[in-house]
Amino acid sequence: MEQRKIDIPESREIQMSVLDEIDRLCKENGLKYSLAYGTMLGAVRHKGYIPWDDDIDIWLFREDYDKLIEILHDPKVEKPKWLGVVDDTSKDFHCPFVKVHDNRTKVKMERHVGDMGLWVDIFPMDGVPESRVLAKIYVYFMSFLRVFSLAMSTDFKSKDYDGWTIFYKRFFYAFTLLVGKKRFCRFVDWMASRFPASKAKFVANPFFDSKTDRILNREEISEMVPYAFENREYLGVKNYDYYLKQFYRDYMQLPPEEKRYNHGLDVWWR
Repeated sequence: MEQRKIDIPESREIQMSVLDEIDRLCKENGLKYSLAYGTMLGAVRHKGYIPWDDDIDIWLFREDYDKLIEILHDPKVEKPKWLGVVDDTSKDFHCPFVKVHDNRTKVKMERHVGDMGLWVDIFPMDGVPESRVLAKIYVYFMSFLRVFSLAMSTDFKSKDYDGWTIFYKRFFYAFTLLVGKKRFCRFVDWMASRFPASKAKFVANPFFDSKTDRILNREEISEMVPYAFENREYLGVKNYDYYLKQFYRDYMQLPPEEKRYNHGLDVWWR
């Protein structure tokens, strides 16, 4: 039987259905989350998705993040059967964050391998050293570890990579095979959570926020308020101006067309 391909409007509705469940679980358990990155930018600038975007990102402070992961894995908690969780306990996933997905769907990315449905990315917001010098060293080190982690999911048959990229990714991939993929993944997660977010003055998602100007003052991003998003309403940082300026500077200005990136997703019903 031929699988039916899912178009962009339907993909977005599926992704928001996943986020609806995350939003419900967070509210029922007193957990605070925020829309993140381009999703937060889309809520402020477009009242929904950035027109060319194809994913949803959220973040939680590490303490609430860990609680949410426990809830997602708890069989006693009521959840739809189609709601799946991909994390470092999953066979072919090796990054220190979580994807919650609709397991009735299947996604093919342009440059990465993996078998999962349409997802929402959930990132932990962790503490960093209070010393700006040590914080920068720490974030740079975490960005180096990220190269190894992403190499583990590389689609080496992708035509989007040049010869040099394939070479260095194969080198990093070989290193993780020697160490052990899961062992390396858990080491990265352990490193990311060395500084408790609850006690930190400055926080970041050290796995992704490789630019040191994205180290954030915790107090500035601790309060969440509802934002309109398409035909829904989700939580985001109240001080959106502070948050978005760290990532996008003049965030209300549209980027040139050649810099309007997405993940290049192809999606089908299983």
